Amino acid sequence: MTASRYYYKAQLSGWSLYILISTAVFILTGTKLSFDVLGGIYLVFALGLVVSHLYRAIIIKLGWLEKDIASLIPRVAVACIILAIVFHGIYIFIGNLAFGWKLAYTWTDANLVTWGMLFFIWSLIYFTYIFFQRFRKEEIKNLQLESAKNEYELRRLRDQMNPHFIFNAMNTIRALIDENPTKAKNAVTQLSNVLRSSLQAGDQDLIPLSKEIEIVKDYLEIEKARYEERLEISWQVQEGTEKVKIPPLLLQTIIENCIKHGIAKLPDGGSICIQTVTHDDAVDINIFNTGVYDPNAKSDSSLGLENTKNRLNLSFGKEAWLTIGNHENKSVLTTIHLPLTSIKNDKSNSN
Repeated sequence: MTASRYYYKAQLSGWSLYILISTAVFILTGTKLSFDVLGGIYLVFALGLVVSHLYRAIIIKLGWLEKDIASLIPRVAVACIILAIVFHGIYIFIGNLAFGWKLAYTWTDANLVTWGMLFFIWSLIYFTYIFFQRFRKEEIKNLQLESAKNEYELRRLRDQMNPHFIFNAMNTIRALIDENPTKAKNAVTQLSNVLRSSLQAGDQDLIPLSKEIEIVKDYLEIEKARYEERLEISWQVQEGTEKVKIPPLLLQTIIENCIKHGIAKLPDGGSICIQTVTHDDAVDINIFNTGVYDPNAKSDSSLGLENTKNRLNLSFGKEAWLTIGNHENKSVLTTIHLPLTSIKNDKSNSN
């Protein structure tokens, strides 16, 4: 059942309950249920439905649903007073016209308090439901994010620490030990950094792009030692974009795909270029790599890309996305689009 259907059912049920309670009170007090009395009860029912629905529209229009409880209390209090005054005026006007009540509008009428209380109760129920739904959605989002992080970490441990990766890295280091001991030591340090970052991926929700770049550079240095002249790397990082927040190891996943499904399959190798471009309210991270992208191909890279898209969606919603395609028939372009607000939206609590 959609939220709208819940709302309309709640409206009808709530104001129908008023009819039942009012009728019961009149019966218990011995009041005769004349045409005028029943007309007044049903008039409140009809007006309550219309006025409260218009009140809801105003709440949505003014953005009250996004405000906290402290700022809502005075707004709701004033709104209930205004609604009671307006409601009472319409109630008397229609009652006099339809039932010949001949009532005058007086500020001391006890009904003003009654109408105010009715709309206060309506507001209390409505905002309680909205806050409950918001809390529930946040809980679901947090659970989805935690689930995605766990899935991602397991996939990273499987892909990053699989025997092929370690075997290739160790073979590269072994070949360097006699040829270039210093370079071999650096490669061991870089491999340690990459593996440690994989194990610690779940510790933070977001990290600065600058930190992600450090991890990627360590990884690329190992691959550079392995592919030598077959792999060319270039960086075009605009100043200031290093502060943008990114899910950990997101960029490295893309780089791994570039090498595994692009450079490694080409006899002459190729190049990878990492570029950042700022817009008015966003930052694009563009990764160019030599190769051809086949959108119909099914591989573990497509699973990795879907996982990456899901992580972006859970972290930033519709403000972030990932695209991949062929660029000028020369290379594959992968773009990670991030909102500039992510610079301040640091969930990692890192110093």
